[in-house]
Amino acid sequence: MSETAPGVRGGFPQIKPAEHAPAGLGRFVAAMRRLQDLAVCTDSSSWDAAAEHVERACAVLDGHQVPEGVAPGGRVLELPGLGHPLLPPWLVTDSGPDGVNMDGYFSRAHVGGNNAVHGGMIPLFYDWLFGMVVSTAGCPPTRTAFLHVDYRNVTPIDEPLTARGRIAGVDGRKFFVAASMTAADGTLLSEANGLMVRLLPHQP
Repeated sequence: MSETAPGVRGGFPQIKPAEHAPAGLGRFVAAMRRLQDLAVCTDSSSWDAAAEHVERACAVLDGHQVPEGVAPGGRVLELPGLGHPLLPPWLVTDSGPDGVNMDGYFSRAHVGGNNAVHGGMIPLFYDWLFGMVVSTAGCPPTRTAFLHVDYRNVTPIDEPLTARGRIAGVDGRKFFVAASMTAADGTLLSEANGLMVRLLPHQP
């Protein structure tokens, strides 16, 4: 079989979107995001009491771990951030071979300074978007080879934003991806381009 044949997956597991969001997962992830926001903007004498609540939540979930591709977190398309609490709360609004559109926002937990989104959060978002672009286009599993971001304007928190990504070119196993993020008024906030490389049979 050719190393670029459609069925070649390397050592990458077959991971599909979850068929539905389990009851309570959306509520739990929203609470986790709120907790992350509060953790970086709170000055309180109640840290020990708050830690006890978090530790009890951990105890409720501990013992129910399942393998990658089985746990719903990170695979639920209808939940912001795919139901993954570390991804920013964005939703896929349109997807297909021509690209992926996403709407969402960043919150206090993503601040780098002066109420602007931390510069490192932007590449995290784009890497996620690039992965959605190639998977939606039906490409076999890829890994990020490089990701370049041009910051055009300060990215604000708690404001509606839009992003779009597309495959800009293909060269054998190489998928070149381009994307941009804009504010509600159309202001260009950042642009990104990257290279996603299709895995070889022996690559994880």
